Amino acid sequence: MKKIHLLITILICCLLTSSCEKAFLDKAPGIDLTEDNVFLNKASLEIFMTTVYRYSVHSNFRYRNQGDIPFSQVNNTDCIHPSSSISDEGDASEAGFVHSNRWNEGVVLPTNIVNVEDFRYYIRWIAMRQINLVLKRVNEVPDADEAYKKQVIAEVKFLRALNYMEMLKRYGGVPIVDQVFKAGEKVDVPRSSFDDCVKFILKNIDEAVPDLPSSYSDSQTGRATSVAALALKSEVLLYAASPQYNTATPIVSMADAADNKLICYGNYDVNRWKLAADAAKAALDLALANGYGLIDEPANRNPKELDNGTVGPLGNYRASWETTNNKELIFMYQGGAAAAGGITNIGNAPLTFWNAACFGSFWSGISVPLNFIKKYEKLDGTPQTWDAAGGTDLIAKYAELDPRFKQSMTYTNGYHTARDPIAQIYSGGKDYANCKGGVWLRKYIPRNATSANFVMNDVLFRVNELYLNYAEALNEASGPVKEAYDAINAIRTRSGMPNLPEGLTQAQFRQRVRNEIAIEMLNDDHRFWDVKRWLIAEEEGVMKGVMEGLQITRTGTAPNYKYSWKPYTFETRAFNKNMYLHPFPQIEVLKGGLVQNPGW
Repeated sequence: MKKIHLLITILICCLLTSSCEKAFLDKAPGIDLTEDNVFLNKASLEIFMTTVYRYSVHSNFRYRNQGDIPFSQVNNTDCIHPSSSISDEGDASEAGFVHSNRWNEGVVLPTNIVNVEDFRYYIRWIAMRQINLVLKRVNEVPDADEAYKKQVIAEVKFLRALNYMEMLKRYGGVPIVDQVFKAGEKVDVPRSSFDDCVKFILKNIDEAVPDLPSSYSDSQTGRATSVAALALKSEVLLYAASPQYNTATPIVSMADAADNKLICYGNYDVNRWKLAADAAKAALDLALANGYGLIDEPANRNPKELDNGTVGPLGNYRASWETTNNKELIFMYQGGAAAAGGITNIGNAPLTFWNAACFGSFWSGISVPLNFIKKYEKLDGTPQTWDAAGGTDLIAKYAELDPRFKQSMTYTNGYHTARDPIAQIYSGGKDYANCKGGVWLRKYIPRNATSANFVMNDVLFRVNELYLNYAEALNEASGPVKEAYDAINAIRTRSGMPNLPEGLTQAQFRQRVRNEIAIEMLNDDHRFWDVKRWLIAEEEGVMKGVMEGLQITRTGTAPNYKYSWKPYTFETRAFNKNMYLHPFPQIEVLKGGLVQNPGW
């Protein structure tokens, strides 16, 4: 049996090291938390649970020092962008030091995978030991009642499922570690099959749900809820049903065909889509029954330009990602289980997806390629035209687009921030330098931002995702039935877009749903994974081939300026089939026994 020598001694010992370092554990006065006295009383366990959350819950935005965890894998993430700068969703303006550009260049390697994307690889295994320790010893806490113990057990099982899902979508089957090993003990655990990992994740979720509350008091915002657990279950089953895994043959076969079970099911089963649809519906029903829901305010009587702060179709989408802890947000990274105010302050670690020059920063910004802008339909639901010859009607083009475009982008003459409200994106304009795509990504930058230091939501699960999961899975299981239409149209209606046309074929509906997912889940750490699970990453203009932007010029005199545009190629990207799965870090493979993913 092929095995992995999972964790070297330093990682096995990290629980004790981590729980003794005040740098990332806010200890109560007079308490020195060791493995034993964590379980002396409920207060000590609660302190330790904060550490468990900090190790277990990831950020979509790659904080410089996530959750105060002082490991080099985190401290070196200054140059890691959100995943939006990897796919057609975005482009990092600074090509050299931004690690995510290594994906666009096709030079991801087993020796650099931790730095270029999975900086939490080792942190997750530390989290696994913390979680397993809680499961082993929680019943020793003398002053904790049974209800509290059950809740803690449910929380860590959710966190274990969350971390295994993060590994599953990167590597396929990974070693399942559900026990605590002694420090210095040699650990031999084989990679489990993809199927067994899915079952393990689902088992943890199903066992957690009954003992998780649907919500918490404000001071405990950020802890796992039953709604978050079912949202995770929806995601797990959606991925499991997708073409990358729900197949008889993987897109790249393992060297030993018998090992293909590590990276796919080995057969196609349409029932997996039904399971995914049922899970999405169950999660959505529970969310709606407990006060969650889409931000879907009616249009104002006197509609104004969407960037003046209004809601309604011209502002609902922005409110859904900008408003702190609103009803649409199910589970977020909050810097710990009980961060003050329930939101994380970026502090002096800017996230590098705004127009950096606007803030006088040397950081890279993220512009959005024309490849992605083309996905925005016109207000009537038809495609926008972007002729290769260009034109002089750029402002009119933008005005015709889906309202979510203006709520997500900094575009020529559009609103950017309170400090620099009018974006000068044209040749000679202050915001044009390095804006290769022609617009800057603005989603998640608060309207009142005046510098590179601001707070923002960092969302892992949200209600709109459940509608989209349901529509996608139901179409694959049963075709474009009424319930699938209703789910996708709920998303479109709240942003003032018309319903999808009736009579679409299953294939046509699939393409419309995928386009809707791309638009609605922009910069939510979905696109990079979606194009891989759909097996479309290597299609021209997605993660491979020509990436286009807009050359923009201004002519005339104020106030009658005209803005001309013309598509141009700013980059040609590389994507190899082996990149559908991450390689395991080379240092782990060299220990012997670890089966590397194919093509690496």
